[in-house]
Amino acid sequence: MDKFKFLLTGLVFLALFSANPAHAAKPFVAAIITGDLPRYRLAHDAFVNAIRQQGLTEDKVEIYEQRPHPDPISWANSIRKAVGIGADLILTYGAPTTLAAKKEARGVPVVFADVYDPLGLGIVRDMRVPGGDLTGISGQTPLETLVKTFRTIYKVQRIGVLYSSLDAGSLQQTKKLTEIGERSDLILVSRDILRHDDLPLALEFLADKVEALFCTESALLQLQISEVMGFARKHSLPVFSQIPGLGDLGALINLEAEPHEQGSVAADYAYQVLAGQKPGLLPVRTPRQVSLVINMNTAKKLNLKVPFQALSLATRVVH
Repeated sequence: MDKFKFLLTGLVFLALFSANPAHAAKPFVAAIITGDLPRYRLAHDAFVNAIRQQGLTEDKVEIYEQRPHPDPISWANSIRKAVGIGADLILTYGAPTTLAAKKEARGVPVVFADVYDPLGLGIVRDMRVPGGDLTGISGQTPLETLVKTFRTIYKVQRIGVLYSSLDAGSLQQTKKLTEIGERSDLILVSRDILRHDDLPLALEFLADKVEALFCTESALLQLQISEVMGFARKHSLPVFSQIPGLGDLGALINLEAEPHEQGSVAADYAYQVLAGQKPGLLPVRTPRQVSLVINMNTAKKLNLKVPFQALSLATRVVH
């Protein structure tokens, strides 16, 4: 087995550094990290560590980072810039940048991470054989499980949903939550966040109309998450979400794909693609490291008792 790994590594290096005469310089990866969000930063740190551990050190492969604002023009411009400066591979985090890459990458291979429902969003045509020039790992966690567990703690009926129609992943989460609501007695009150100034008005609108808040994975919303959590504390509204790290910021319950796995899988795929593998032949991975986080401090402040049924499902409990 060790001999096989040694041989594979040698073949990868040979492919990287002798089969691409068009590049006098070392090949490089262009990473698109919207807003430098913590979830993407954690995933990208894991990506860099993993790719370096596989032997693609700084003298062999350069990693060039861009941090666009969360809007369609910035996403498209970042992809175009990556193509224009001759990226050998584009690494995207989140649905919007990946959709922009699908449209703008012009044949440059794309590896994505932390994308909510890549099949449902039309990013790939098949999870097993994605086709085209891109592949990666989904960040989708089962929303039905999250809602069911949340309602064992708090018998909520009216939920405020914060989303952004600029973000395809955010829209997809809202759609799925709506479908769940239609099968039960949930009433959803949704507000679309298109600009920074929209959030205060949305929160004011929801203040006396809902019993809880669901935060979708919109990058624009996440950049203002401290305002959301402050509002929730002021109005004693429990928050639940699929945003990695939100449980530590005060959400009552969170079901999240671990960012470290997202980055590590992306690194494995980047390694293979740089070696010449066709990305469209690499199956899209689904997260195996999923954490259900329950914040007992928040439950105590809201005078909510967390039943054993919910605690037994928790991967981590915040005290």
